[in-house]
Amino acid sequence: MKLRERDLEIDFTDAVDAIVFDQMKAKKPNYHGIDEMHRVDFVVELEEAILFVEVKDPGNPKAKAEGLAKFHGELQDGTLSDTFAAKFIDTFLYRWAEDCLQKPVHYISLVTLEDNELLPNFSDEIAKKLPPMGKSVPRWKRQLVENCQVFNIELWNASFPKWPAARVSK
Repeated sequence: MKLRERDLEIDFTDAVDAIVFDQMKAKKPNYHGIDEMHRVDFVVELEEAILFVEVKDPGNPKAKAEGLAKFHGELQDGTLSDTFAAKFIDTFLYRWAEDCLQKPVHYISLVTLEDNELLPNFSDEIAKKLPPMGKSVPRWKRQLVENCQVFNIELWNASFPKWPAARVSK
């Protein structure tokens, strides 16, 4: 199942189901219906888990300078990790309310940055903002998220060879 976010496409070949969750067109079947909620781009169901997938493309050759400056500013000041965390939390709540979360959830993001050194730090920043924010909660019987990782295209394709990511326009 190929899913596309603007100029990037990911082929989730072994998915049980895969949807564009950030559907903004009301007439489409996967329209979420609540514009005020944050949402990840894709929700992918595998046999053993559910993936919440967020895609950001600052490496797009057509990216405008002001958009790139905003992206890098938000990356530096922590606003971007706040947004990524909110997307996970709201999507989790939405899918939980739909009774669609019977499997462990993994949060993976594809961010087209060339700097591999920023990615682990960004993953850690997002993870710190996801409940329970690194704290132990003895009463919780389940985790909200199994892991949170951010990849660029090169690392994504090396880590997930069964789910190749590629730029649509060459």
